[in-house]
Amino acid sequence: MAKIREGKAEISVQKGVFYNPEMELCRGMFSLAVGALPCKVSVLDAMCASGVRGILYALENRNVSSLALCDASSSAVSCAKRNAARNKLKCKAMKSDARRLLEETKCDFIELDPFGSPQPFLHSAAQGLSGKKGGYLSATATDMAVLCGAHHAACLKNYAAIPLDNEFCHENALRILAASVVRELAPFSLSAAPLFSLSHRHYVKILFKVERSAEKAVGAMKLLGFCSYCPKCCYRQHGRLPVSSSCPHCKAQLMHAGPLYLGALWDSALVGRMLSLDASRGYKDARKIEGMLSTIKSESEIGACSYYDLHTLAKKWGGKILSMDDALLRMKALGLCASRTHLCPTAIRTSAPYGKVREALSE
Repeated sequence: MAKIREGKAEISVQKGVFYNPEMELCRGMFSLAVGALPCKVSVLDAMCASGVRGILYALENRNVSSLALCDASSSAVSCAKRNAARNKLKCKAMKSDARRLLEETKCDFIELDPFGSPQPFLHSAAQGLSGKKGGYLSATATDMAVLCGAHHAACLKNYAAIPLDNEFCHENALRILAASVVRELAPFSLSAAPLFSLSHRHYVKILFKVERSAEKAVGAMKLLGFCSYCPKCCYRQHGRLPVSSSCPHCKAQLMHAGPLYLGALWDSALVGRMLSLDASRGYKDARKIEGMLSTIKSESEIGACSYYDLHTLAKKWGGKILSMDDALLRMKALGLCASRTHLCPTAIRTSAPYGKVREALSE
C-alpha cells in the first residue's frame, strides 16, 4: 500500500484503487480555486477514487463546510474513508452510482472528474443543482483526441459539436466543453459561467459558477457560437453563426467549429486570489503553478476567443519564426494588446483583428 504526500494531505492507495500522480498540479490548482471562492461551499466529489481531490479541497480551504465522497467501487470508498480519517477529516463516504447521487445531492459544489467525458453526468448534476439558488460545478474531460478534432464523429456524438484539428484546438476543447455544460444546464433555468479554465497535458478542466435564473440561462445560451477558420492563412472569426464559406483574405475554403462558448473562460479577480493563496500553500509545484496562474491572469484580461501560434504563422505566411518577446513587442508597437497563453508555449493571445495581427507579425 503506497503512502503519498500531496499538498497538506497524506494518503495511502491500495492496489486496485485509481490514483493519477499526473493530476497533482491540477488538484492543487483547483484547490486554490475553491479557496478563492467568496463563500462557504459543501463539496461532493462524485467519483472520488482514493479521495485525494476532495480531501485536499476540505483540508486546505476554510470555506469548505462539509465533504461528501462517492464512488461506484467498494474498494475506493473504503480507501477514501481511511484517507479522510488519516487527515482527521469528517466526511460522508458512499458507494453509489454517481448519476443517482448527483440527482439527489444537497451539496452546492459538485466535482466531476471522470475517466473520459463528463457529458454523461451533466444532466444529473443539473438536476441536483436545480433545487438550489446556485452553486458550483467543476468538470474534467480527458477525451482530448475527441475534443481536439482527431475523432470528429465522436465529438459530434458526445458533445453535439464540430471540432477543429488545428493549432488552437486546445482552446476549442475548452470552449466545446463549456458550451456543452451551458446547454445541459439551461433547460433547468440554470446559467453556467466559467470562473477558471485549465488545459494541461491530457485534460481540460473548468470551474463554473451556476445560478438559478431563466434570464441568465438565456444570457449564457446567447454566448454560444461558432469559429470560422482558414487553414491556408490562419484567418479566424467568431460569431453567433458561421460566416461565409470562403476566406475574405485568401479566398480558400473556410472550416467551421461549434457550438463553442464565446464568453470569458476566466474570472480575473478569482485568478488573482488564487495567486495570493499559492504563495502560502507550499505545493511541490508552487513555482510552476505561479507561472501558469500569472500567464492565465494576463490572458484573462485580453478577452479573445483564440490564440496565434508563431510556428504555424511562419509556416503558413512564410518567413522566420518570431520569438515570443519579439512578437509581443511588435504587437505593442502597433498599440495592440497581447499576452502569452498557458494553452500553448509558442502562441500569443490577442483581441486584435486578423489584419492587424498579420501587419504586426508578418516578415
